[in-house]
Amino acid sequence: MITEDVIKDIYKNYSKPVKNRDELRLDYFLDLLKPIHKLHLEDDEIIVGNLEEFSPFRRFLIRSLHAILEFDRNVAFVFRNHILFFGKEDEQLSVNFKPEEKKSFFGRIFGHGD
Repeated sequence: MITEDVIKDIYKNYSKPVKNRDELRLDYFLDLLKPIHKLHLEDDEIIVGNLEEFSPFRRFLIRSLHAILEFDRNVAFVFRNHILFFGKEDEQLSVNFKPEEKKSFFGRIFGHGD
């Protein structure tokens, strides 16, 4: 089960994009999810074929990926400000948005961190 603590750890541990694209193991994950979510690679983008054309999550750049993580029932595509959770056994797709970080006391006073 993916808890809020797990999600916080994901954002903390995968805060930067990978340096080497091979670390993502794209071929493995695309083959795993292709039958259910109709994922395919087109140039430098991954396209989720079973989403509507107007969906903001239908296509995304590979260079914006920070990690791809496998769980029991899901595969998480980690980005800077959100995580896409693809179901491994069904068409479930959920999105977690990274919460805004609270400003420090001085940041609130002097407007830093905007």
